[in-house]
Parts: sequence; structure tokens; C-alpha cells
Amino acid sequence: MPVDSSLLEQCYALVLREVPPLLGRCVDTAVSALQEAENQGREVAARDLAGRAWWSLQQKRTPLTTQYPRRLEQALRQGDADSQASALARLSDSSLLALVDDTAVNESLESARLLQALMPVVEQALAMVDARISSLIGLETVHAEKNPLRPSVFVRVLRDLMSELEIDGQIRSLWLQQVAPVLGRELCRLYEQVALMLQRANVQEAGYRVRLVADAPGSRLAPLSSGSRFDEGQGGSQWGRLSYPGEPAPAAASMAMRMGDLAREQSVLQHDVMQAFLAGEQGVFNDALDNAYYEQVRRELTRVDAHGGWPAIDEEAIERERNQYRDLPVVDRPARQLGIGSQLSPERWGTYAAPHERSRVLLELKHQADKVAQAVGLDVVRKLVNQVASDPLLLAPVREAVVALEPALLRLAMAEPRYFSQDDHPARRLIESVAQRSFRYNDEFSPEFEQFFEPVRQQVEQLNASASADPEPFAQALADLQQRWVDADAEDEARRQRQLEALRFAEARQELADQIAWEISHRPDIYNVPGIVLDFLYGSWSLVIASAQLTHPDRGPDPLGFRKVISQLLWSTRREVTLRQPKQLFDIVPGMIQTLRRGLDLLGKTPDETAAFFDALLKLHEPVLKLRRLRARAETASGPIPLEVEVETSAPALLEPATPEQQKPRIPAQPWFGVRELASAGFEDTLPTEHDQLDEVTGDSVAGELQAESHDAVNATAVLASLRPGDWVDLHSDGQWLRAQLMWASTKASLFMFTSRGGRAHTMTRRSCEKLLAKGWLRPVEVRAVVPEALKAVVSARQAQPA
Repeated sequence: MPVDSSLLEQCYALVLREVPPLLGRCVDTAVSALQEAENQGREVAARDLAGRAWWSLQQKRTPLTTQYPRRLEQALRQGDADSQASALARLSDSSLLALVDDTAVNESLESARLLQALMPVVEQALAMVDARISSLIGLETVHAEKNPLRPSVFVRVLRDLMSELEIDGQIRSLWLQQVAPVLGRELCRLYEQVALMLQRANVQEAGYRVRLVADAPGSRLAPLSSGSRFDEGQGGSQWGRLSYPGEPAPAAASMAMRMGDLAREQSVLQHDVMQAFLAGEQGVFNDALDNAYYEQVRRELTRVDAHGGWPAIDEEAIERERNQYRDLPVVDRPARQLGIGSQLSPERWGTYAAPHERSRVLLELKHQADKVAQAVGLDVVRKLVNQVASDPLLLAPVREAVVALEPALLRLAMAEPRYFSQDDHPARRLIESVAQRSFRYNDEFSPEFEQFFEPVRQQVEQLNASASADPEPFAQALADLQQRWVDADAEDEARRQRQLEALRFAEARQELADQIAWEISHRPDIYNVPGIVLDFLYGSWSLVIASAQLTHPDRGPDPLGFRKVISQLLWSTRREVTLRQPKQLFDIVPGMIQTLRRGLDLLGKTPDETAAFFDALLKLHEPVLKLRRLRARAETASGPIPLEVEVETSAPALLEPATPEQQKPRIPAQPWFGVRELASAGFEDTLPTEHDQLDEVTGDSVAGELQAESHDAVNATAVLASLRPGDWVDLHSDGQWLRAQLMWASTKASLFMFTSRGGRAHTMTRRSCEKLLAKGWLRPVEVRAVVPEALKAVVSARQAQPA
């Protein structure tokens, strides 16, 4: 398959457009970190070096941000900018090392460390880019080393540019050290943008073909060999690799090296190893840990303890940032970045707000581990926590809760290393239940969300304080939270059921009324009946009959005599007959009118709605009434009584016989609702209207002008058709964005009922929903299972196929 150069150029253009501000943020963060190091440094030399480093970096900010994009573009164009990235790895011979300047070696080591620090942060997003870029350049399987946007290209260009702008090697090393954390986050966001662009362009992912290849005798998994992503100087795992068909098996690696990797704070396990582990494979996972592993754990603990804690949090700066974030419309707020390395609020999360405290728990548990499975299980838990913490579908406080809960989750892995692969495990169910419940809210600052979240926060504190490897505390915490939710939902659920019953009854009544109207249209006595009478029979009176049948199902097809009056009504409209039989008409009309009004009252029709029909009926009967008045006057007059009295027999246009179109019942677009039903079903501050006017009754006035994104390309009809009961949306109502759930859609998809917080109902017609979608005032919300998706992302960046 040929390379799609236009799409590749679009990827380059996106990267080169984002790189200057990206690098600017990296430089600003590094300068702040170096200034902090200077202020807190105890040794004069270290403080002096940090001071010179931040001052120099600040001076070089403009050259760095202006020249870096040009250098990066050259590297992308030549496609081999990273060919020297592994140069240090080739300098294994002592004679070669002697020819290399110590400073160059140190810088190469620093760039390798920078690359190693980036990978855990960008790994997930990079995997998607690797897969789609490989497909874009015509490869059937993933070749990460051929991705022109691989992290080593960014690192190599940055290191070379820094070397030209700063002659002091020590200062350049400090720059690279301080840039690493923020560069990882920025590259992760950049890779996500590239992956999204390729996905929208329908670029399919190339596939990994996975197999666990044989290793040295007694082992089950093999080390990484040349060609894997971590071969770019990133210090990858020795546990497993993605093997392509036809490749020779790699050489065996020492168990000590793999044990050392298992002991690290930052997991380097590959997807295929975690996949095999969570699938329940045994083999090497049952082996005991060796001395090399425990020595490495102790070194990691020493490093964490030597950190000396994290700098004090600038609470005022955090509050200013929160206020800026809070002022944005909830649908426009970007997802705040979170991960296992994030510093949380000590006021809210206590001791484990600090990332080094959570890391200490991890390493202490690793030191207590006896089996490989326990060490691997701890790494899997940490990766899962990080994956859930970065899920943009969840509000930031919910993700903070998962990060803060990491110590308690880690302890469970000591007793059951593979517990996250169990669907019914209490810890997994707790996280999933909290996540799903949180989808009811779109504003982390709302009182409703805080009311939901505070008990969750308290449960996290209690679980961490229990320091137990037993899942029972998680089961109890989940039971307590679920009971709270049931109690909170009881009143809303009762109200929702009443609303649904009103909607379902109206829909059933309308379906039956349509059938009754069809039956009436086949009566022989409707010939030459005025159109206004047929409209009444096909519309209001069919609804009256249907309502009576549904509310009295055990009393036959005409429980209240409403069908019987149809014959009387049709007969009374025939003037050529009634003029000859006025007495019979006078006998029928009073009872007929009473029955008609009784039925309309039971339906909920107001006098204003039926006034036009009764006025027309009066005009239809007017000739007979006039005849009676004339005869009465003639009887009282002196002289002979005339045998016949002439009366006006021509009818006004309103009373003309029905046209062929009027003789056929019209099926309304949506059910009819009475005043009481409008309130019950969620139509607020509205009055009932005729069927063809209900389109304007939304039950929820959307007020105010919004500065929204253009939705011209959105197919509102298709979006609405994709919604199913249970789906969530963001709905702009009364000047605020509400998170609402679709509870019901009519059979014909003409009416939709959403409910928002407090059980408030929003029932809207199809047309109203489509208008809101087109204006961006109704926005579907993506909701999915959180833990299963995180597991899937952790163990396999794409669906693996057996070799």
C-alpha cells in the first residue's frame, strides 16, 4: 500500500504548529523548577549551578522555541534523524569509549534518561500513533521504529539544539532533567491529537501479532530484542516482547536483569506480559524473587526517601486556577491532567496526596513480595490506576479518588495478584460503580456533585487506613455507597415512574385512537358529513373512546357509551333529514351534547379547545331551530297556519361536506397530551394544543444566546437516531448545562423524555431535539465501562492476533 503523503503532511503540519507553544510551556516549567531548586538548595555550588541554569534557559527561550520547529521539520523530512539515538549503545567497547568525550557520554546518558522518563507517560497515546502511522506508510504490522514522530526524534533534536545554544554541559544536563516531566505530558497530548486526526481520516490501525517466544531453559518469557520500541535507548522491560512472524528467537537474558526490572517504581512491563499474566498463565509467574530483585527495591526505596518530600503547594495559585476553570461552561472545560505522579490536595486526601508516599507504599509491598506474580500484580495495579486517572470521561475529583486509593488497591495484589481480572471482585466493582454513578454529573463544583462525592472520599480514606489485603472492606464500602444511592433515588424514581406511566399511557391511547379513527372512516354514514365534524371524530373523540377503553379494560369496547353517540352526531348533521324530523333532533341533541362534553372533560380537553366544534355544531342545527321558532310564531298568530315554512338551507363554507383529504384520518406525529398530562410527563409551563401544534411544546424553554461551536456538519437526525434509553446528554436549560439521561422514546421516535438532577423531566418532540442538537444545546455524552476499557488499554493497545 503506497504512503498517503497528504495525510502524513497533515500530521507534520499539526506537530509543527503545536511545537512552539509546547516547548515554551516546557521551558517555563523548567525555569520555575530550577528557581525552586536554587531557593531550596543547601550547597552553594548546587545553588549556583541551578541559578545559572534557569537564567541561561530563560535567555535561550526565544531561540529554542523559534529554531526547534525548523530543526524538527528537517528531522521529520529526512526520516532518519534518530539514527544516532542508539550511538551510545554501540559504544560498548572500552577502546571506543576512550575516544568519546566524557561530556558527550554524559549528555547521551541524559537524553537516554529523558527518553526513558517520557515513555511511561506517552506509551498509551504513542501506541495508537504507531499503529496508524504504520498503516499510513503502508505496513501491515506495527513497526514503532519507523514512526517518524517517535519520541526519540523529539529528544534528539532538542538535545542537539541545546548543545548549540549552551556550551556548559552541566547546565544542559540540568535542562534535560527539568524538562522531562512536562515534556512527557505535552507529547502525550500531541500524540492524542495526531491519533484523533488519523482516526477521523479513517486510517486503520496496523496490528501487532503477539507470541511469547521461548527463552532460556526454565523460563517462559523472553527479553526484548532489536526492533522493539524500547530498543531506542529507553531502558525497556526484559520480560516480554511483541514478536513478528518469521523473526528468529532472541538470545536469552539473565533472570537477574528481569528481576531488577520488576523491582522498579516505574513499571516497564510490556502489554503481552500483562496479557499473559491476567489470562491466568502460570510458569515463570510462580517463580520466587531473587536477591537482585530485593537489592533493586532497596535502591528504589532509598531514592524515594532521599527525595525529602514535595515542595509546598501554592494554595492561592491553585484556587485561582480552579476559579478560572469553574468560570468556563461545563461542556467547554478541558479534562485536567492526572496520573500516578500527580500531587493531590493534602487537605482532601491526607498523607497519600503526595506521589512519593504512594510510591513508598508500592516499593514497601514489593519488598514484602515472595513471588514474581505478586511483583507483576503490583505493577498491573499501578498501570490500571494510571489509566483510569487519565480517562477524560471522568470528572477530575473521581480520578483523584482512584489515584488516592492506590495504596489500598496495591495491598490487595499481595493476596490476589490477578484480582483485577475478576469481574465480581469488590475493588473492581467499587471503582466501576463510582465511575458509572459519576456520569450523572457534569460539574465538579455543583452542590449535587459534592453531595455525591463526599461519601466516596470518606470511603477512600477508610480503605487506605484499614491497610488490609482483604477485599471485605471494599465490599462493605460499596454496599454503604449503594445504599446511599438507593435512598437518594427513591423519591426521584417514584416521580420518574409516574412520568413514564403518563407518557406510555398517552402513546397507547394515541395508537388505539388512530385505529378507532380508521374504523370510523369506514362507516357508511360519514358520506357528505361536514369536514369539521370528521376532524372532531378522527381527533378528539377517537381519543375519548380510546381513553375510556384503556381505563376500563374489563367493560367491553364501549364502557361509557362514547361509541354510541357517533351515530347520533352523524345523523344530527344531515339537514335534509333533520328538517323533516325536528322533534327527533330535539329529543337527541340535549343528551348527545351532554355525552360529548362529559367525554371531553374526562379526556382533559379545555372549553377553549372545543369551542370551535360546538359553535359549528350549533350552526348545523340552526336551520331546525329556526324552523321551530317560525312555526311557533305562526301558531300564535291570527289566521290560518301555513302548511310549510321556508328556511335558509344553504350552509356556510365551514360546514361544507368533507373533502376527499378530510375523509381520511391523519395520523399525528406524536401523542396528544392534556393539561394534567403535560405536567406529569415533563412538559413545563405549556398548554395543550392540537396535534399539529405540539411540535412547539417542548416542556423546557432553552433561553439565552450561546457562543457555541459550529454544528453545521452534525447530522442531528442521525445523532438522535443513535440515542438509546439510558444514554446521557448535556442539555442547556434555563441558562445552565444539565446532565440528563434519556429515559424513554416513543415507538415512532417522535417524543423523548430526559431526566436531570432531582428527577426533573424534559419531554421534547423529535423536532425540538433536532433543533437543540443542531444548535449545540443538546450534546450526547460518551459513556462506557471504565475498568474493562482501562484493562484493555493496559494489556493490549490493540487487538492482538496469535502468530
